[in-house]
Amino acid sequence: MGSLRLPPPDRTSVVVAADGSALAELHAEQDRELVALDRVPRVLRDAVVAVEDARFWHHGGVDVQAVGRAALENARQAGVAQGGSTITQQLAKNALVGPERTLRRKLEEASVALQLEAAYSKAQILERYLNTVYFGHGAYGVQTAARRYFAADVGELDLAQSALLAGLLRAPAHYDPYVRPDGALRRRNLVLHLMAEQGLAMADEVAAAQATPLRLAPYLPERRWRAPWFVDHVLDVVQRDPAFAALGPDPRARADLLFRGGLRIETTLDPTWQDAAERAVADTLPDPADPRAALAAVDPTTGSIRALVGGRDYYDPNDPHARFNLATDGRRQPGSTFKQLVLAVALARGHQLDERYPGGASVVLAGRPGHPQPWQVDNYQLRDFGALTLRDATALSVNVVYARLIEAVGPEAVAQLATAIVGRDIPPVRSLALGTVEVSPLEMAAVQATFAAGGVYRPPTAVLRIIDADGRVLYQRPEPTGERVMDEAAAYLATAALAGVVDRGTGQRAHLRRPMAGKTGTSEDSADAWFVGYTPDLAAAVWIGFPQARVPMAPPATRIRVEGGNWPAELFARFGLRALADVPARAFPVPAVALRTVRVDVTRNCLPNPYTPPQLVAERAYLAGTEPTRLCAEPTAPPTTDVPGAVGLPLQAALRLLQTAGFAVEQRRQFSVQLPPGYVVRQAPEPGPAQTLAGGFTVTLWVSVADRTPTVVPDVVGLGVDGARQRLEEAGFVVEAVAACPDGVPTCSGARLRPRRVWQQAPDGGAAVPTHSLVRLWAYPAG
Repeated sequence: MGSLRLPPPDRTSVVVAADGSALAELHAEQDRELVALDRVPRVLRDAVVAVEDARFWHHGGVDVQAVGRAALENARQAGVAQGGSTITQQLAKNALVGPERTLRRKLEEASVALQLEAAYSKAQILERYLNTVYFGHGAYGVQTAARRYFAADVGELDLAQSALLAGLLRAPAHYDPYVRPDGALRRRNLVLHLMAEQGLAMADEVAAAQATPLRLAPYLPERRWRAPWFVDHVLDVVQRDPAFAALGPDPRARADLLFRGGLRIETTLDPTWQDAAERAVADTLPDPADPRAALAAVDPTTGSIRALVGGRDYYDPNDPHARFNLATDGRRQPGSTFKQLVLAVALARGHQLDERYPGGASVVLAGRPGHPQPWQVDNYQLRDFGALTLRDATALSVNVVYARLIEAVGPEAVAQLATAIVGRDIPPVRSLALGTVEVSPLEMAAVQATFAAGGVYRPPTAVLRIIDADGRVLYQRPEPTGERVMDEAAAYLATAALAGVVDRGTGQRAHLRRPMAGKTGTSEDSADAWFVGYTPDLAAAVWIGFPQARVPMAPPATRIRVEGGNWPAELFARFGLRALADVPARAFPVPAVALRTVRVDVTRNCLPNPYTPPQLVAERAYLAGTEPTRLCAEPTAPPTTDVPGAVGLPLQAALRLLQTAGFAVEQRRQFSVQLPPGYVVRQAPEPGPAQTLAGGFTVTLWVSVADRTPTVVPDVVGLGVDGARQRLEEAGFVVEAVAACPDGVPTCSGARLRPRRVWQQAPDGGAAVPTHSLVRLWAYPAG
């Protein structure tokens, strides 16, 4: 066996963020970082030799004197008090022979030790031993042990610290300094005494070291990854994507190299963005009973994944969904966020943002080949917005307009665009306009990045480079040039329309106070709520829902009725404002070709005449050849459309809706218990057919104002539900009533004797709480 060679030891790999900071250490059974012997301080080498093999530098692999001495001492103690194995024998056992304690194995161990001494120098044997021996708490090798126990590089260890590590080798659990500090201290001082006795340390140095406390680093019960869902995604991609074939031919081979090969995996994660994402999730959903959130954020210029949150707590032992990555693997219905893809296709085919579409709360479209049944589409809460432009239909997320739009452009074209970005086949069905196909937050973030990049798709990537233990580059990400998947001018015009969503539409709570665009989305059953958005520097998607099932997010399952415009939009804003805090704001670049910018009368999409009111004139971009050229007729004609319904809209959205239809608006203030400040409470005249209105076609809007002064809650127990609701609302409270029997039983006598009578309220009558507060009522069911 003269050709005997030691197998290479397992090495710990490290995953690092874009700034070089460590995110995770990857190791199989053994967490190890190799160091050369000259990096190990002399005091540590001497301490190990003193306690483990005093004659290491003189024997030939087996110390006959030590074996005899150990045998005598063990016989005297009637047990195993000393061991006779040398450092070389221990290395032979750990690396080649195995731990089995039989006579045959001990003889084999001695034989291998003699061969190792013949094949390697003493320094090489000691170096290998120090890099492979176990120190407890999952630490193999002196470098890992130094970091684990002292949070220091091995080269920084002093005499006392070196003696403590050397003392652990005989029995790491028995001498565990965190569990048995007194025993560890005695063991360390014994090592120091042996060093002095063998002339390896001066007496005064030993005395000073023996008087030194343990000085341990804080105990970490579990080595947790930073950004764990991102690290999880990195490992999944590296093992399964053919682009990483240099690490092995299949997932098993790549996993073996990842966890044993000492690799350095350099990633795209931005710690600032990641911290902003995690804080935004925690701040938006602080209650343990709240639904989960997922967030994926991408740099539009490169496709680099900068932040990824896939749930609440990756390490929660009581959560069966804790390690399911909702950001990458949680595919759910995106609702109206998919309208942006329909819009891009329509604009590329010549449709204009100022095209007007019929109103109505619902629309029924005829069947298509393969889908013969008529298709009925309803607006959210059956709201009738009246006739309005594609621009306003986007801002207000009007379903009936987008149903007509996908019918006009064809679902096949929308599916083709979606497939090009999502990277998997999307079925060509008309319901794509309402977001019925299931997608992940990372896939939706890629859609946002494509719009932000002017229609250029760059696949989301997490890994920049992988370097092996010898410094060789195994993988280098190609230059992210991207692929054009949508017309540049169409992408720009879509961005202009999607900017209206956050400026005056359903996504105002997501505004980052810089040029941005976005879209809200809520599934039909309110089980999924989204906000997706982008700036020139950031593209992100936020999803909120329950991971275990499609649970409608409304009281009592959630604290409020969750829609894309509230919690998801707020979470997006909290994330984006922090992530971009130090990034200068900039506008979306204007395409050099195919666009024309003209000043138009926004109510008629014609060129303004001298009598056009200035507030109705704005600059708008059009695809070349589609810009208006007709001068508005003079004098300005009266409105010809129905009076739109503005109740329940934010003021700016209501102004845009009415002014676009040609009406002047007069504002008045009114306190509302149903709507927050800044929303339209009522209007005059009511929505309906166009008519000549007093005051020159003026619509009066009453806008809600804040009034949060404490008010005494009326006692309504015993009243009928309707009367109780009226009394509470007149006092300034929001009311939520539930029909139920006491104690949760399905039937009760009260339902027969006192149907619809209130039997409990919260807060109780007489409590002083701010107006606008919610008062819950429990009433007996109707007989």
